[in-house]
Amino acid sequence: MSDDDIRTRADERRRLLAELELERNQLIRNIETCRIRDIERPFIGEWSVKDIVGHVASWEAEVVTAIRELREGRRPELYDFNRSRLDEWNREHVERKRSLDFFSVLDQLKDGRHRLLEELANVPDEELVDEGSRYRKLLMAVTDHDREHWHAIAARLAGMEGARRTGAQSIIEEATS
Repeated sequence: MSDDDIRTRADERRRLLAELELERNQLIRNIETCRIRDIERPFIGEWSVKDIVGHVASWEAEVVTAIRELREGRRPELYDFNRSRLDEWNREHVERKRSLDFFSVLDQLKDGRHRLLEELANVPDEELVDEGSRYRKLLMAVTDHDREHWHAIAARLAGMEGARRTGAQSIIEEATS
């Protein structure tokens, strides 16, 4: 592999991680823009802001597990997720976090990102950045998931519910496509 190839892959890694950070920062900014009353009461559909944060944190934890399984040479359980259970899974995981205070759920979101970055640090550039890479698909699924939810929050704040979809239908679909 030439020095140019190594530099190109390193540059692409930095670009992907910068995009991941950008989308998360926008999500956090939009969450911070919400009114305190929206933290615990329905904000988008039946979900409060806290529910949305918990949902994003839960899916990111699943992706961290999938990356770890891939690095260990195992097929991620996420790849065998029964898509017909998606709505049920989302409801169950949101419900599990309902008894927690908002800042605990927000801490889970922040801690999950830290764990994701730790896992990604152990993935070689070529395995992360190559088109079609399983790691890249998982990384992009998380990036798009953050984008989807910050767009929905922004649309709600602007009184324009029904924000356009920005990615795959779900992390499952994007990660396994």
